Amino acid sequence: MTMLHTLRSLPSFRPGIAYVLDTLYLSPTVRSPAANTMRSCRGPSFASRESGIAPLPTSRTSQNTSIAADSGFEPLPVGAEDPTAEELAALVDEFYASRTESLGSMGENDGGVVFQGQGDPLAAVDVVIETVRLVAQRRNGIAFRLNTLGLCDTNDIDLLLSSGVLARGDVDQRRETRIATVSVFLPAANPNKYAELLQPKDGLGFSDACSFIVRLAEAGVNVECTAVARPDIKVGEVKALATSLGATSFRTRSWIG
Repeated sequence: MTMLHTLRSLPSFRPGIAYVLDTLYLSPTVRSPAANTMRSCRGPSFASRESGIAPLPTSRTSQNTSIAADSGFEPLPVGAEDPTAEELAALVDEFYASRTESLGSMGENDGGVVFQGQGDPLAAVDVVIETVRLVAQRRNGIAFRLNTLGLCDTNDIDLLLSSGVLARGDVDQRRETRIATVSVFLPAANPNKYAELLQPKDGLGFSDACSFIVRLAEAGVNVECTAVARPDIKVGEVKALATSLGATSFRTRSWIG
């Protein structure tokens, strides 16, 4: 049974709240602080109008795209509510209970769980925090990754940092269930290009994303920054900016024209 078939067979699954690529992805909300997304910055192949939603890469490193029929990635049905933390935690528990392949003695073969969907997970930061807490009560050693634009106000950053769900420092926490990495999409190294590509809303923008990275990095959180190797972007400048802000790693996402 494929991961997608497994996911769709779970009692807590409903369309629009989770999908699979190389691991399990959770979609906590459709809300976003920007008009555009990381996917829309990756090239014309991500602007499919036939499916009604931009496709996804088949994995973090792939040049190939995956449509909803392959990954289960789709928007919430019209009128459906965003998932609750209880729903998402139950789904994670059921997903791991159904897995038959070996994850390794220390979970080294486990890709963990990723927060990333149609919206930005930090637009539902309370749901993200409570989901991790609930999963931690049931299972040890699950590494979450939070993919975000980092566009949020100081209250949300304070809530995230004080929640206790973020792994910090160099301590080996493989036996604990935590958000092991926060991955921030940083599409450009200057405010004007950033605004052009993402079109942030509600008065948020480039400086807010930079402040988000700095605050988490200073708190000892493992922050990764990513950018797309677009023809109109100098990725080296974005990497230099990310490093100066305190990011511990940088990854280039492929341009799919």
